[in-house]
Amino acid sequence: MATLEDELLDLVAEEALIDRAKLVREATLEDVGLDSVDVVSIVFAIEEKYGAEIAEDAFKNTLNLGEFVDTLKGLIEAKQA
Repeated sequence: MATLEDELLDLVAEEALIDRAKLVREATLEDVGLDSVDVVSIVFAIEEKYGAEIAEDAFKNTLNLGEFVDTLKGLIEAKQA
């Protein structure tokens, strides 16, 4: 069974049309080709799938993909609690 992190990375790959193998925690969003439009698309998809509300500034201090995913996981887990 896939972990929440795996599900999120799969969703990022699907929404941003990025090879899933390139999505490693240490990569910056820029390294993997994510721009602001991609992030908005990913956020909408996650809100729809998990019912979590994600604030516009949730990622302002995000330095890499790992932090991006950790932020999403925290918001989703808080919603499910």
